[in-house]
Amino acid sequence: MIDMAAIGRRIGLWRIRGQHIDRAAVLAHIEDGARLDARYALMVTLACGIALLGLLQNSVAVIIGAMLISPLMGPIIALGMSLATFDFISMRRALKTLATGVALALAIAIGIVLVSPLQEATPEILGRTEPTLFDLLVAVLSGIAGAYATITRKGETIVGVAIATALMPPLAVVGFGIATGNGGIAGGAAFLFMTNLLAIAFSATIVARWYRFGTADSPKQSAWQAGLIVAGFVLLSIPLGLALRDIAARGVAERTIRTALDDAAAEAGGRVSALRIERDGEVYAVDAVLLAASHRPGMAKRIESQVEAALGRPLRLQLREVLTTDDGAVAAQADSLARLRESVAALQNDAQRRSAARDAMEAVRAKAIAHLGAFDTSDGGRVVRWRLHPRAGLDLAASRALESAMRAEAGDIAIEVIPALQALPIVPLAEDAIDEQGALVEGAPAIATLESVAWALARWNVTAVRVDAADRARGDAVATWLGARGIRAEVSVVAGAGDAVSIGLP
Repeated sequence: MIDMAAIGRRIGLWRIRGQHIDRAAVLAHIEDGARLDARYALMVTLACGIALLGLLQNSVAVIIGAMLISPLMGPIIALGMSLATFDFISMRRALKTLATGVALALAIAIGIVLVSPLQEATPEILGRTEPTLFDLLVAVLSGIAGAYATITRKGETIVGVAIATALMPPLAVVGFGIATGNGGIAGGAAFLFMTNLLAIAFSATIVARWYRFGTADSPKQSAWQAGLIVAGFVLLSIPLGLALRDIAARGVAERTIRTALDDAAAEAGGRVSALRIERDGEVYAVDAVLLAASHRPGMAKRIESQVEAALGRPLRLQLREVLTTDDGAVAAQADSLARLRESVAALQNDAQRRSAARDAMEAVRAKAIAHLGAFDTSDGGRVVRWRLHPRAGLDLAASRALESAMRAEAGDIAIEVIPALQALPIVPLAEDAIDEQGALVEGAPAIATLESVAWALARWNVTAVRVDAADRARGDAVATWLGARGIRAEVSVVAGAGDAVSIGLP
């Protein structure tokens, strides 16, 4: 069982020991820490510069470096002590030192941000723009520890670092917000700085009175001190408590929204890859990306209804579904494409079977739009063009045969198949394929290849080509044949080409 009497005796002994503190030395030490001199200005400049650079780089280590050298503890402790002793001269001196340090830190922060290429708000910056009741509690405990260390002269350096943690970084964020014209960031950080400043000063006043500083004060003065401290804490606690409640409600809402999305993604066999939640008044605006194997109609509406019922607030959900495939789906698509190619080949080689070709054409047309190319029409639907995609895998001869087969079944509709862009085939041209006048012999094997080439050039709207051949006779024969079909050819003699004649763009 707790012995309250023993605890009271220990507290009494602790306070009695405090009566032996050299108050004059403590006050002189505090006065020295609040002095406005070149050292103070230099340390403020260095601490603010280091803190801001750490914030811009989102580096916790650099920010801690700024905390180690921040001198703002001195004038704040002096402010709290002067309030405890009603020493208005020391209070003015502490306020002057503190105001000078704040103004200098803001000027340094604004200057660095204006010349810095990094002006985006990092998580370390944003983390100091929404103070809560917890920040007030941290500042109160830091103020008590700082005042205790200052009065008892124990561990002051370590506690000074803890206090600096709550002062210089938010002050640097205020400068960042001013320089970038972001009032929300500047205002939130300024509120955090003032919260920490007043909480530490009031806590220092309480500790000083505990150690019997200001014992000569009248009861009226003591009541004034107590009223000021209580009023200050109440005024700070109300907005900070509301902010904490708002952040807690936002956290609950975000967990509810994420859980609903994760459950929906699990049902669809996918996952949520990106999620952004914003609050616009009473409405939560959610933008989410869902990776799923299949589309689920009405999923967004179901999630909105579920979350609105759980939160009691309206939800505006923008859900973007990205369909994914697995190895089985890829294999199925590959198998479907292979079967489609077999159908096209059968259509080319079996033009005699018209009825079967008609059914095959319908199947090809249904799948071709998704796999082989795209259709477009003109002249009121009387002209149909099929632009083949390279993945169709059809060469020029196969593309031309496909056009012929489709025209045979199209009736009055003009069908044009435009082959995918590809290298023109090599034309094998033996010497006996050229007659005495230098023209190609009718029925020569090369003519079938040339006819496919001329057809493809016409579909591509190409009117000029280059012909490379082993000798002039072969090149001129091919050029003459192409010229008769409206295609101008420039002949080049290429040594070592043999019977092969190649055709390409000039």
